[in-house]
Amino acid sequence: MNNPILICCLLFLLSGCAQKTSLNEADVYKIAVAAPQIGPYKALGLSIINGAELAVERKNANGGILGKKVELIKIDDGGLAGEGTWRARNLVEQKVLGVIGHLNSDISIPASEIYSKAKIPQISPGSTSPFFTERKKVNGFVFRTIGRDDEQGELAAKFALEKGFKKLAVVYNNRGYGSSLASEFLRQIDNAKTPSQIVFYESYKVGECNFCEEISELKTKLPDFVFFAGEYGDAAKFVNKLRESGLKTTFLGSEGVFDEEFIDGAKINAEDALVISLPEITDQTFIESYKSKFGKDVGAFSANSYDATNILMKAIESTGSKHAEKIAKAISKTKDYEGLTGKLSFNEKGDLTEPNFVVYKVTKGKFEVAK
Repeated sequence: MNNPILICCLLFLLSGCAQKTSLNEADVYKIAVAAPQIGPYKALGLSIINGAELAVERKNANGGILGKKVELIKIDDGGLAGEGTWRARNLVEQKVLGVIGHLNSDISIPASEIYSKAKIPQISPGSTSPFFTERKKVNGFVFRTIGRDDEQGELAAKFALEKGFKKLAVVYNNRGYGSSLASEFLRQIDNAKTPSQIVFYESYKVGECNFCEEISELKTKLPDFVFFAGEYGDAAKFVNKLRESGLKTTFLGSEGVFDEEFIDGAKINAEDALVISLPEITDQTFIESYKSKFGKDVGAFSANSYDATNILMKAIESTGSKHAEKIAKAISKTKDYEGLTGKLSFNEKGDLTEPNFVVYKVTKGKFEVAK
């Protein structure tokens, strides 16, 4: 049974709530950060979340943007494409002015089509697939503060060849990230036309592989170098099996391996392991603030997530509006931004004009730049 008086009261209350929300939204600049907070990518995802959170916290402590606070919406995409696209649609509905994320390329790519259709800019600190920025229909709305797989693959191949390794192995995960990076490494080796050869090239299932079969075959191939394109958890299991087998093969992990949880998981077996990551962070204030707030060392993508968030907030400030398309155009004009990871400029695709990866070596339980 319908009660007219009750219905009127409810409509009044709902109207009041809607007006209050609108007023609150007028007092803030709303942005989002999206990355996995559970599962095998948790540490990498949280490094993105934490970097963005610290950037927003500092910005708000210094007066915010044009006297208004920045509201950061933190989204867990679960590291799954279906979950990520659903979350992307939700962020569009919330009318965020920009998105920092995602981590995984196979989430960033479909999500970017949703954001770009809504004219919302996306800056990824962790998606390295070349395809992410190679699509014309999303150009002008997708950016990243990290290099691409072809650039990282070139570095890994160049490192292996310059060090004189002859028998090379490649182990990569069964996600888009692993196959893309592994194929780029393979292409560089093939193009080099040297005596070095790939003697082992296999994929594995993320979080489900014990690497017993892979190690057994490696013992017959006896490679002197292995390139591992995956993440810290699987890398720790692989290195443990590798060293337990007695193989002294030099290990080089991709940037997804760069997390202290790799060292924690592999323990003594992590010693002398080589891992690719972003340039070393020298800003001690940032390092100390990060450790104080989150109780851990700076993560794999913390610094370039921090940079990405500041670039987004600077673009919002320069436009003086809440027009997402204008903000995207301001981001595209980023040139020589002084970030934690160096001077950052975007080309017409949204890639960094001067990307940089560095090889680190685990020494006494710590990542140090390899000499």
